[in-house]
Order: sequence, then structure tokens, then C-alpha cells
Amino acid sequence: MSIPRILSVCPEIQRPLGELFAETQFREPLPFLEFLNSDINTSAIRLDVAPGGGKLRQVQARWIQRLPESIAVEGADIKNCSASEEYGDSTELYTLETTDTYQVKQLIDAETIATHCQDNDRYVLESIARLGNALERAVASAAATQTAAQMGKWGTEVSSFFTVTDDALVLPTKLTDGSIAPFTLQQIQQATQMAAYPGAFVGFGGAAMNSYAMQIMAGCCAQYGIDLSAVLAQYGFSFSYDQRLATALGGQTQNLITIPGAIQLLSYNLASWNQGLADSMRGGQGYSRTQVFLPSGLPVDLTMKDDCGNLSIVMTFTGKVVTMPDDVFEASDKYAGVKFVNQVSIVNP
Repeated sequence: MSIPRILSVCPEIQRPLGELFAETQFREPLPFLEFLNSDINTSAIRLDVAPGGGKLRQVQARWIQRLPESIAVEGADIKNCSASEEYGDSTELYTLETTDTYQVKQLIDAETIATHCQDNDRYVLESIARLGNALERAVASAAATQTAAQMGKWGTEVSSFFTVTDDALVLPTKLTDGSIAPFTLQQIQQATQMAAYPGAFVGFGGAAMNSYAMQIMAGCCAQYGIDLSAVLAQYGFSFSYDQRLATALGGQTQNLITIPGAIQLLSYNLASWNQGLADSMRGGQGYSRTQVFLPSGLPVDLTMKDDCGNLSIVMTFTGKVVTMPDDVFEASDKYAGVKFVNQVSIVNP
């Protein structure tokens, strides 16, 4: 058999787009979600609500509101030895339902993957990563919306000194001439002290505050005779741009101020119910459910089922955001409504 003397056509070279150009499958920053899952923020309530083994519990928080100083009677009878006043305690019930879920899924059918040029194991792993990326973003958006609905008050001591509108502390980052407002950071710090914050605060939110924080880091304002970067180091301030949280609060001028431990992301995993059971009782051939952690620290249930070569991938997060009770302090207290979850609104002249 003769071979025609013609030029053979070069085969198409297929390479991932990220190897030929800039990488497109980047991981979007999710600072608020990562903060919620960080070791510095997590507290005992997460384990109490979901102690493992596929169980859910209701947790009741109990506390004693501090008494108003007005109960102290001046000039009382020093010989008095009886009292009629009674004071109780307060409780708040925290629950998590198995319907508080966010889920992503994908079917990889056998016929299609058989002719796909990529190695099967790599394609499956890429599919899991892509699903996890989408789920992280969905939960981050939900967490921002849920947090925005649970903002606390600043208290009367703050509102009597600063401008507070609709429970948001109103401050500028610029002066009337367009230059940077030099003391906004110190004013936020002052407000948190007046609201009885027990420690340094962290902030998340829009571009206005993030830009201000970066300008301070650059030491932009020597014309005022002060080194604002030194002020930053002295007072302590952590701020991260989070578009989802800014949107949930009302826009790029809106921000959340809080402390570690005041906001909790409760979560539950069904995959842990069969811990300790024999392998034969964990599921049939071609089926598995396991708990995995996404890059943000989010614990999710990953279910994979092989049905005659058709692979179903299902990833589920079960959880919700909770905050401290609204009535940590009694109604007449100057800290009434304070729970260390506050809003700061940037309004410039």
C-alpha cells in the first residue's frame, strides 16, 4: 500500500487556558467567611450545637443582666435586714435545622467522560474543586445577609457623643477640602470603648473604609504633623474589604465592626453519623459520604455515587449565622442592645 506524498495535518494541541494565558479559575477572597471559621473566632457553641456523630442539639444560653445603679438607695437605714426585690436571669435558645442547607451538585456521565481528552481522575477533582468554589461563595453571601439582619446597637453613651443614624455610627474619611480625615480610626476606637467592647475590634466592609485604611498604612497625612501609621499600630485596627458584607449592609460605604467570638457560624455535618460503624455499614459499593473542609475552613458533606458509570457529586453545607442576644443588657442600661456587632457608615462632606 502506497502512502500519498502529502503534508500531514498537525493535530490540535489542547492545553488548559490557565497554562496558555492568565489563570481564570482563581479563588475569590472571602475574608469575612474565613474570619467566621478561624480559630480566633470559633467558640464552644459550635461544638455544643453539633457535637458530632450526626447529632444536633439545642443550646440555651443563660446570663444575668447587670442591675441598674438606680437600685442603690442613698441614705437607707443602716439597720435594715430585709429585702423584697427579686431579680431573675435571661435565656436565649440557639438551634440549627437540617433544612438550613446550601447545596451544589454535578453529574458526570460515563459516555461523555469516555471521550473527554482529560484524565478522568483530574477531571473529577477539578469538578469537586469547582463545586466547592461555588458553594463557598454562596455561603459567604448568605452569611453576610444573615449578619446584616442581626446588627446590634451602639448604646446611649455613643449616640450622645457621636452621630448614630439607624444604629449605624456615622463618620467621615475625608474633610471638606477633600483631604483625609485624620482621626476617624481613633473615633471608631473611642466608640467601641464607649460601647464596652472587651477587646480590639476587627472590621469588614466597603471600599470607602478599605481605601482609608490603606491610606493610613501608607502614612499619607504628614501635613497634620502626625504619623497615622503609628496611630494604627498604637490603637489596633484590622479591616478587610468584603463586597458581600458591604452589599448586605447597604453599599460600599457600609462596614461591620465586631470582636472575635461575637458572631458564630453554626454548622452540622451528616457525614459523621456513621463514625465507628463497620465499613460494610457505611454504604454500598460505589457510594461514599465524607466530611471535607473547603479552603475557607467551611465544613461540608461530600457525597459521591457511581451509578453504572454515571458519577453524581453532591456537596452540602448545613449551617447559619448567630449572634449574641439583643438583650444582653437590660432595657434601661446605657448599653441596651449592645452585642459587639455594629455598623459604621462612611458619610463624607
